[in-house]
Amino acid sequence: MIGAGPSGLAASKVLASRGIPFDCFEAGSGIGGLWRYGNDNGMSGIYASLHANLSKEGMSFSSLAMPETYPVFPHHSKVLAYLEDYATSFGLRPHLTLGTEVTSVRPLDEGGWEVAHRRRGDAPATEVRTQRYTEVVVANGHHWNPRLPDPAVPGAETFEGPTVHSHGYRSPEPYAGLRVLVIGMGNSACEIAAEISRTAARTFLSARDAAHVFPKMLLGRPADHLVQSPLSGLPRFLKGPATALLLRLTRGAPAQYGLPDPVRGPLAAHPSSSDELLVQLARGAITPKPGVSSFGRDTAAFTDGTREAVDAVVYATGYSLSFPFLDPSVFAAPHGRTELYLRTVPPRLPGLYFMGLAQPAGVAFPLLEPQAEWVADLIAGTAALPSPSDMTRAITREWQRHEKTYVSTYRHGIEIDVRAYRRALRRELRAGRRRARGVVPQPSAVTGPAPAAEAV
Repeated sequence: MIGAGPSGLAASKVLASRGIPFDCFEAGSGIGGLWRYGNDNGMSGIYASLHANLSKEGMSFSSLAMPETYPVFPHHSKVLAYLEDYATSFGLRPHLTLGTEVTSVRPLDEGGWEVAHRRRGDAPATEVRTQRYTEVVVANGHHWNPRLPDPAVPGAETFEGPTVHSHGYRSPEPYAGLRVLVIGMGNSACEIAAEISRTAARTFLSARDAAHVFPKMLLGRPADHLVQSPLSGLPRFLKGPATALLLRLTRGAPAQYGLPDPVRGPLAAHPSSSDELLVQLARGAITPKPGVSSFGRDTAAFTDGTREAVDAVVYATGYSLSFPFLDPSVFAAPHGRTELYLRTVPPRLPGLYFMGLAQPAGVAFPLLEPQAEWVADLIAGTAALPSPSDMTRAITREWQRHEKTYVSTYRHGIEIDVRAYRRALRRELRAGRRRARGVVPQPSAVTGPAPAAEAV
């Protein structure tokens, strides 16, 4: 197991409960992944004031609810405390090797995997240790490798003010009295722009494409509870307009905040959620701008022909999917696209599994244990996979459906529909258990007229 963040902990919990022996290597000196503020593995980008943008129900594992005493949207310190309690409650700590970096995962010709690892801080090469494993579960997260515009914005190298990716942002104090440009329109961009705008001289929020901004509460309930509401069961061609109408009734028209109307429906992209952004826009504390066309020494020009004086820039431009311990010839995710069956299994790399690369709207941790249960079944041999060619065909069908559903951007390469993915996992689990018993499945996840993988 590589990583002891939420995905690695969920997989560790399931493997431990099955009595399957495993080692879990975590580069940091503590568990929690990105939820450990200032994680000494260098991979956590959370800032001091960050709260979960999902409710505590949407942030809870299937087997352990967050405490009732937690606020609706818990602070990152409370999420970490919950993860610590999860590890303790299920006896995971003896399986965790902290402060240990996996440097290489290599497939062996005779089967299995050679895993090289070293204590973080050890001298390179001489301190590397190798072990052989029949299976490897990759759970190294997807919010740790900052992605900047590529190609860079013309003139970016001439801009003389401080620039930082949101991964390195911690607090608004350094921006007090400055003219700050935040680039992006995801959750981090919205929340960081709102926070900076309280003390900055001016704050600009630049987005190439208009986006729907969801309030955190809708009709008196957390907005992510829509995933479990009757609305989520509607066909997509009805669900999109219904969601757009609900947003218009509760939030008003984007023009009221100075935002352009989004071209796409609210379900075509991962939702951006922020109450403070809308308030600060309405107050005039944030000025919305279109995409940046170029930089000068202390200015930024925009695609609408306007130019603004700027002192500092925060790039909230997302993250790259990276697996530094895997040679790209073995596995990579070019353009944010993963060739994984049910977002978990590379068809032609037996014994390699990926956790947490299915990004849903509305829930975070609840999908991880069901995914881990399937992986544990495959490791234990109580479920069997379809043939590599069948899985490859299913992945192709999935991408065809995905491209019709979501925006074609890097960020949305791992986007999924929660309900469809859960159904797909359940169907594949049943089919896999029949395969393991030697029973030929009926039309199923890869052969039937409505493949499970297509649904996500």
